[in-house]
Amino acid sequence: MINNNIIPLFKKNTPKLYTLLKDVKHHYIYNQRYFNQLLSNNLNLIDHILNKKYEDWAKDNYFKDKKTVNDVAVIEINNSCNINCVMCDTKSSTRKKKLMSLDLVEKSVLEIKKKNINNVLLHTIGDPLANTRLNDVFKILRKYKMQTGISTNGLMLEKHIDTLIEYVDICSNIRFSIDGVKKETYEKIRFGGKWEDLIRNLDLAKKELPKIGYEFTIELVITKDNFGELGEFVTFFKKYVRKPYSQIHFNFMNSLSPSNDYFLSNNVLQKHTHINSFCHWVARNTPYILVDGRVSVCCRDYDGSLVIGSINNEKGIDSVIDGEELKQLQKKHESGDVNNDLCKSCYLIDTRIQDIWNNTVSYLLYKKRDVDSTFYQTEFENLLNFFNGNSFNKDTYKKIISTIS
Repeated sequence: MINNNIIPLFKKNTPKLYTLLKDVKHHYIYNQRYFNQLLSNNLNLIDHILNKKYEDWAKDNYFKDKKTVNDVAVIEINNSCNINCVMCDTKSSTRKKKLMSLDLVEKSVLEIKKKNINNVLLHTIGDPLANTRLNDVFKILRKYKMQTGISTNGLMLEKHIDTLIEYVDICSNIRFSIDGVKKETYEKIRFGGKWEDLIRNLDLAKKELPKIGYEFTIELVITKDNFGELGEFVTFFKKYVRKPYSQIHFNFMNSLSPSNDYFLSNNVLQKHTHINSFCHWVARNTPYILVDGRVSVCCRDYDGSLVIGSINNEKGIDSVIDGEELKQLQKKHESGDVNNDLCKSCYLIDTRIQDIWNNTVSYLLYKKRDVDSTFYQTEFENLLNFFNGNSFNKDTYKKIISTIS
C-alpha cells in the first residue's frame, strides 16, 4: 500500500500514471455487482423508512455519533461569496466579512492536526475562490501535508487556474455547485452569477485540469425552479466529467439561510421533511473553525450563535471539543429544549430518502449513458412521484428499476 505521505508527490510528479491508477480503481469498484448492492440497500432502506420514524432513527444515530470527532475539519478561510444564491442568501449573514489571516490559517491547521485530521474543507458560507490569498493558503496546507478539495460556484476559477495547477498535490478535486442548465434558471437561483461566465470557467477547467489529475463533481440542489430540467442538466453537463454516474449529483434542498421562505415554497419533498432534531453535527463534532478563530458546530451559523469556543486560547481545539458549551448544546438537543433560533428553524430531508435517490440516480446514469434528456427526466419524475405518493413500497420501487434495467 502506498504511504499517504507519498501520494501528494505521486499526484504532482506523475499525473498521467496517477490518473490511470485512479481509473483502474474506479472500474474495479463501479460494476454491476456494486450497483446490485446499491439497489438491495435501497430495498432495505424502504423497509426501514416504513418501520421506523425519522425522529427515532435520528435519535439512535445521534447517540451512536455522540462524542466522536469527524475525520474532516472545516477552515473558513473567508466568509464572503461573489454571488447570493436564493437558497443560501449568504448576504444575510451578520458576521463581518473578512479573509482569515494566514497566521490563523496555520494555527488552525496545527490544531486540526492534533486530532489526527489530515483532510480539510475550506468553506462554510463563503466560496474559497473568492479568497485572493488562496495560493498562500495552499502553501500552508502543503507544508503540513494536508489534503483539501474545493467547493465552488466556479465563477472565479480563471483567477486561480495557476494556483490550482501548482497545488494539485494537495487539491485534486473540485465540486462545482450549479443549479440550472438554462440561463434564466441558473441566473435566478445563482443570483448575481452570469451563465456565460460559468461556461467560460468550466471550459477552462476542462481544458487545463483533468490532464494533471483533477476530478470534477457537478452538483445541483433540487428545487421546484429547476426540477423540470434535470434531464437536460445531465445531457449538457456530462461532457465536463468522465464518469457521470459518480460525478453528477442531485441533492434535495435543506433549510440553510436564516430565512426559510425559499425553502418552504420550493421544497419538492414536503412529505419527507423534518425538523432537524438530534442533529448529527451537534453529536459528532466536525470542527468548523470560523474566519476569526471561533469554532461553530454548523455551516448554517450566519450570526455566530452556534459558536462553542475558540482556538485562540492556550488549550486550543481540545478546549472546544471537550468544552462545556458543546455539552450544554448537546443537552438541549437531547431534551428537545433548543432555544437557538437557527436550530428551531432548521429543516432537512430524511437522509434515507436522499440515499435512495442518490443510489437510483447513480444506477440510472450507469445503465443509460447515451439516452436523451426526456428519458432521464421521465425517470426522475417517476422517482419523485414514488417518494411523494401513497405507493411507497418495495414492489413499486422494483417497477421503477425495471424501466431502467
